Amino acid sequence: MNVFSTGWSVGFDGPGRRWVVYLKGCNFRCRWCANPEGLSAEPQILFYPDRDHYADQACPYKAVAKSSNKWAIDRSKCTVCPDFSCVRHWHHPAFEYVGQELALAEIVERAQQYRPLFGRDGGVTFGGGEPTLQAKQLLLTIKALQQKDIHTAIETNASTPDFQKFVGLVDLLICDLKCISKDKHLHWMKADNQLVLQNLMSMANKQPQLIIRIPFVKGMNDGKEELEKFRMFLYDLAKQRESLEVQVLRQHHMGEPKYAALDLEYQMQNGPLPERDEAQGFVDELISCGISASLGG
Repeated sequence: MNVFSTGWSVGFDGPGRRWVVYLKGCNFRCRWCANPEGLSAEPQILFYPDRDHYADQACPYKAVAKSSNKWAIDRSKCTVCPDFSCVRHWHHPAFEYVGQELALAEIVERAQQYRPLFGRDGGVTFGGGEPTLQAKQLLLTIKALQQKDIHTAIETNASTPDFQKFVGLVDLLICDLKCISKDKHLHWMKADNQLVLQNLMSMANKQPQLIIRIPFVKGMNDGKEELEKFRMFLYDLAKQRESLEVQVLRQHHMGEPKYAALDLEYQMQNGPLPERDEAQGFVDELISCGISASLGG
């Protein structure tokens, strides 16, 4: 599978201590995305010139030069570089390579090695990017992990046709629900949400372990009209289940430095962040109509 990072979390990406595998490639373009290196499915270089004053010496293709008294990278030269020498050979601190292939066997082997760290409740979570874009390999990997009695989870935007293949198979689905309004979704994510809503509603009584995650973003879903649409949709969703867990997470700007490192525009730069009281008010409104909601992060 095409991976841009791996890491660890406790109690956030599923129960217990989790090894998280971040798959590269996403069909959404959320303006606040904290992992822009996971958007493209292609290998990429993140460039942090402040880490070293001699970054230009690491590239044999002379892709790094000063422009307006600042170091800049000519990424067109990276596309013809056969081996990303700056990272793979020189291991230069100013460069980070993202886009490695991680085979099923290696993932299962490492997960088995990590088993003592998982404890009673932990396991492996696949995030992204959008993991279901790599459905074929991901399905095989999840089945292989489950054969080893390792708990599996997927963090997904629930927007792909292949999403339904994981319903009832993966132990835990953590599904993002950005907003209900089609126009807002097109504006903020550059993608339609019709299949998202259909997928969530159709699998509601088929997936035992399910978490709905709502990123709380100023200007997108903090208004009364959108709140009411959330209340109606989640209420209908909850009616089909014994229980429904909803987590609300406040937007942040922690991914901003990575946009600069990729020469991408961060569209939320200097944008207002939601206050904790505002997000808690959103949560309280959901609770008032019988939805089990909490504020995370």
